[in-house]
Amino acid sequence: MTTDVDELDTVSAIWILASNDENPLITYEGIRSRLGLPADFSVKALIRKRGELFRQGARVKHLDDWKAEMRGGSWRPSWIRAAGDEGAQQKAIDALTVDDVFRSQFRAVRKAERSPINVISWGLDHIDRLRKSQWEARHATAKRWEMWLAIAVGVLGVVAQVMIAWLKPAP
Repeated sequence: MTTDVDELDTVSAIWILASNDENPLITYEGIRSRLGLPADFSVKALIRKRGELFRQGARVKHLDDWKAEMRGGSWRPSWIRAAGDEGAQQKAIDALTVDDVFRSQFRAVRKAERSPINVISWGLDHIDRLRKSQWEARHATAKRWEMWLAIAVGVLGVVAQVMIAWLKPAP
């Protein structure tokens, strides 16, 4: 289970990879492999939550062109190369669908160049704003609990003093 901070750290790493990778198409499995995420971690759900940064899927032609290049031996992600022998790699390539890939919102065209540093910085700044917003929301909740606790302690103190005075025998 990840926390919001862990999630935003993962989003930051994905943003950098999707913005700066040789290939604008990124596979969910490739991200899981490159970042060492557990098999049950849903990269797809995380990407879906961040539509302002990432674009799910790809055009069929774009994916087919990439698959043809990979079949020829180039542009193979490390997780495909790790699949084993050539036959296993070809099978992994053939199994890819448009639902297995995503890309940066700023790299929407075939063979898009790596994002310029100002675009990468914009994304990281955006993620930092999200992180700060989540921290402030948690901090505000903690402050409210702290206030209610102080009120409760104060009320209990007054009640205790009244009880002591009431139970105290008269002189």
